[in-house]
Amino acid sequence: MLSSLNPILSIGLTRQNQLMRHQIRMTNLLGLICVLGTLIFSALYWFAFQSLIAAWHNLLYAGLYVGVWGIMAAGRWSIARYWLFGVFFAQQFVMSYWVLDANSQNELLLLVVPTVVVLVFEPTERFARYGLALGAIALMFAAQVLPAPTPLVYLSSLHAQTLYLSVVLVFVALSVVLMDFYLFDLYAINRQARQQIQRDALTQTWSASYFYQCVAQHGRTTSDNPLAVLCINLDGFQSLNWRYGRDTGDQLLQFTAQLLTRHLPHDAIISRTHADQFLVMLAGQACLAAPHWAAQCRQAIAETPFTFSGGACALTVSIGLVQQMEGKIYAIPLIDQATRAMTDAKFAGGNQIVCHPSNAPDFATPSSIDSEPNCRNTSRDNP
Repeated sequence: MLSSLNPILSIGLTRQNQLMRHQIRMTNLLGLICVLGTLIFSALYWFAFQSLIAAWHNLLYAGLYVGVWGIMAAGRWSIARYWLFGVFFAQQFVMSYWVLDANSQNELLLLVVPTVVVLVFEPTERFARYGLALGAIALMFAAQVLPAPTPLVYLSSLHAQTLYLSVVLVFVALSVVLMDFYLFDLYAINRQARQQIQRDALTQTWSASYFYQCVAQHGRTTSDNPLAVLCINLDGFQSLNWRYGRDTGDQLLQFTAQLLTRHLPHDAIISRTHADQFLVMLAGQACLAAPHWAAQCRQAIAETPFTFSGGACALTVSIGLVQQMEGKIYAIPLIDQATRAMTDAKFAGGNQIVCHPSNAPDFATPSSIDSEPNCRNTSRDNP
C-alpha cells in the first residue's frame, strides 16, 4: 500500500537530500494524514451533526495542509515541517476554543504531537522537538482553562460523545499507520544502505567483497553444482582514460557494465573489482554455457561503439574463463585462475577469450576470437 503512495511521499525528495529521505517521506505522510483526517471530520460535522460552519472551517484547514506539498516541492523542507505543525495547532485550538463547545474534546488530538515530532525532526534538533511538544501541551490546557466565548456550534451530549470516540479512533489509527510506516521505511532505508555497501558506486555492479563472498558461499553450500568465473578486462582503457579524461573513463565503465548486464544471464553475479576489470560468476546451467556467454559479451562489446562528448571509439575486451564442474570450490584460487587466463588473453593481443581448466591452473589454450572457446588440457609450454 505504501508503495502506491510513493508519488506523494517522495515530493521534494532529490538526489541532494537523500540523507533526509526518511524525514521528508514522513512529513509528506503526515500532510496526507492531516488532509484525509480533516476531510473525514468535515463530513462528520456536515452529515452527522448538520454543522456547516464546522465543516467549512475544516475544509479551510484541509487546503492549508495541501500547501505543505507545495512548500516541499519548492525544496523548503524545513519550512514545510513548521507549516504542518502550525496549521495543526491552529486547527485544533480554534476548533476547540471558538468553533465548538467546550465538551467537544477536539483538542485531545494535540496529544499526538510529542510523538510525531520525534518522527519528523532529527535527534539533534532538540529545540524544535521540545518546543513544539510543549507548545501543543500548552495549547491543550489553554483550550480547557481559558474562559471560552460563546461557541459558534453547540454539540449535544450525544454528538460530543460521538466526536470524542472519533478522536480516540483517530488516535489509534494514526499510531498504527505512523509506526507501520516508520518501521517499514527504516527497514527499506537499511536494506538500501546494505545494498549500497555491496554495490560499486560507479557502475552499480556488485562489490569485490560481495563477489568473493558469493563464490565462497557457493563452494560451501554445494559440491556438485558447477561454477564458472569470467575475468573481463577492457583493452586500452588506460590510454583512453588519459587522453579523454576520467569523466569519459567513468562513462566507459558504466557503458561496459550495462552491456555485460544486458548480455549475461539474469542470475549472473557481475562485479567491478579493479579500475577496468569485471568478474562474473555463473552457476548451474549458466556455467555449462559459460563459453557461449563469454563469446557473446566479447562480440557485443566489440560491435557496440562507445560514444561520448568527444566522439566515439571501438572497444575490445580480454576475457579469462575458468569452469569447475565438480569437486570442492575454493574461491581465491578459482578467481586467481580466471585472472591469469585474462592476462594470457592480453599477452595474446587482446580481444580474445582464454579458458583455463579448473583442475589444471598451469594449462590454457587461447580460443579463436571468432568462435566460442573450448577448454582443453593443452600446455602452453609444450604445445
